Amino acid sequence: MRKNYEKSFIQGILDQYENLGEILEYNLFMTGFENSNFYVRTDIGEFAVKIFEGLELKPENVSFEVEVSDYAFKQGIKVPKIYANKEGKLETIFNEKHAIVMNYVAGENMHAKELTDSLVEQIAEEAGKMDFAFKAFQDGSKTRQSYEFDLKNVLMLEKNVEYLSEEFDREVLQRVFEDFKRIKQEFDQLPKGLIHNDIVPHNCLVQGEKLNAIIDFSDIAFSPYVQNVAVSLHLIAFGYNWKPEQAGLFVRTYLKHNPLTEKELRLMYILIKARFLTFVLEFNKWNFVYAFDELRAKTVKDHYEFLKRFIQFGEVEFNKLIS
Repeated sequence: MRKNYEKSFIQGILDQYENLGEILEYNLFMTGFENSNFYVRTDIGEFAVKIFEGLELKPENVSFEVEVSDYAFKQGIKVPKIYANKEGKLETIFNEKHAIVMNYVAGENMHAKELTDSLVEQIAEEAGKMDFAFKAFQDGSKTRQSYEFDLKNVLMLEKNVEYLSEEFDREVLQRVFEDFKRIKQEFDQLPKGLIHNDIVPHNCLVQGEKLNAIIDFSDIAFSPYVQNVAVSLHLIAFGYNWKPEQAGLFVRTYLKHNPLTEKELRLMYILIKARFLTFVLEFNKWNFVYAFDELRAKTVKDHYEFLKRFIQFGEVEFNKLIS
């Protein structure tokens, strides 16, 4: 779980590298709930420090994430550069914490902000390029195998319904489960590969009209490619931004780099509903099992409303947009 650290701890991580300087300013980024990400300014320059805190995150998961992110950077995809430490390793272990230091990429994350068509196209370009480039990874065994935010595992979340308060209509959520059960076998047989699995506004760093970077590879999964598109659309076109027409723009741009079949696209409506469902049930459970977090509670309520609005929008209208 995300947590704050004393300045001395962050400095201890920087000291594992050559000449990154002394900290003059640092702060914890408050978006994201799993890992601890810091902006750091030293007398040498600006950096980003990521400390891995993920639930059930194994060392092999962290090492693979770092490898994948570095590969994306070397392929020319817009992601931050990871620095090598004094031992020549991209991953640093300090006081039993796994961490990386990256170049600081200027820009604001787009959480709950309006996205222009130009930005949506740029994000879709990078998503398509990334999925195509990651075909180099043929083995997904180093990703988290039972990760709740991987849609192939969404049925694991049925047990989380018990944590919901009375303000949530359980029948609405149960119908999403039933829809997913109906397509589960077909979904599991779709073309799959390594995907980022979280290309959403809060992981996009933007300056003006320019996408500077996509960040945070902690949700990588070896799953159907259409899942990566559905995960993006749930917040790019149907969340805080709510511009349904941008779903078609995103899909058309993505397909230039990594084609999907009509069969794959036909399942996307249910996959987006399942993604909203995941946020509602998993983050709501976290607020019961772990410390209560106001931002997490707001995310749960917001996604429940997004889900109901998306259901009302309807599958027919959605399929018209992406056909």
